[in-house]
Amino acid sequence: MPSKPSPRSRIEIVVSWVTILKVLAAALLTYLVVVLWPLITLLLLALLIAIMLFPILHWTRRRRWPDWIGILFIALLLFVSVGLFAGILIPTIGNQGAEIIKKLPSFEQDAVARLPSSLRHAGTKIFESASFSNPEPLMKQLLAWGTLAVQGLGEFLIVLVLAVYFVADGERVYRWLLAFLPEVHRKKTGEASLEIGTVVSSYMIGQLITSLFCGVYVFIILSVLHVPSAALLAVIAAVFDILPLIGFFLSIIPAVIIAVSVSPVTGILVLALYITYHLIENYFIVPKVYGNRLRLSTLTVLVSCMAAGLVAGVVGALVILPLVASYPIIERIWLRRFLDVDTVNIHARIDAEEHPET
Repeated sequence: MPSKPSPRSRIEIVVSWVTILKVLAAALLTYLVVVLWPLITLLLLALLIAIMLFPILHWTRRRRWPDWIGILFIALLLFVSVGLFAGILIPTIGNQGAEIIKKLPSFEQDAVARLPSSLRHAGTKIFESASFSNPEPLMKQLLAWGTLAVQGLGEFLIVLVLAVYFVADGERVYRWLLAFLPEVHRKKTGEASLEIGTVVSSYMIGQLITSLFCGVYVFIILSVLHVPSAALLAVIAAVFDILPLIGFFLSIIPAVIIAVSVSPVTGILVLALYITYHLIENYFIVPKVYGNRLRLSTLTVLVSCMAAGLVAGVVGALVILPLVASYPIIERIWLRRFLDVDTVNIHARIDAEEHPET
């Protein structure tokens, strides 16, 4: 007698409405982040600037001045600085950029003629680009860059306005959001936010100082050596100084090429002086300016900047370093109980050995 077939088992998956709503909320949040990403990057940059400016507000509070005086002083400092930059440097940079492009054909001849005979053939090959013989496309590109620069300046003004509002209302909004956390986590969040704020402020102030040093140094040496477009090259050096390691190579190439048009010796001097400053900045200025609060290895800086630059451009490369530098704080306050007992202590000891107190 044939055996009876066993009844088929049935698997039933039950998804609650709460789970469905969570999935839909996550999808909506992802969509909003993608759509609003340009605004998010502006807000992040504004927040970094605001954190850098908070010490000014704290300074005015210590003197028992009303908050509106400190906020007004911060706003005047920001907008007067931008106004001076836009009114003085931007026209000079634009004129020097246009002058370089107009003189590209003669620049090619001068640069090649000043090279040693053994290098002239290689120099000719380098300058065979159509841009040197016909600078008109580059002039059109310069106009397009000028339009982008105006748009960028407008966005930067929006960032500054947001930064002032962050300074004015940031503490109140922070306390309001902190109330959403369970009481057990509020103390940890407060402790971590204070330390992370110190790291971010140190980074932003340090980056501003090092960029100014770099721009002034480049302008002085190029002016002394009579290299054309010293102001333009100084601004390029100061801006690219924001990008560690990569920015140095991006700024040195145009400076050396233009310096060679003066003389090969000038080109060599500019190369040597740029390298000298790079070494001084890395081994003397940066440790003094940043102190012991931004402990990052060279490999960490390079990989972080490259990854963030690919994802979010220059703003990403600017934001990522203070965030990466904040990891030891997060590890010590939030992750210690998830790691081996001695992991945090070993990391702290390695950091202390690599970056001793200054």
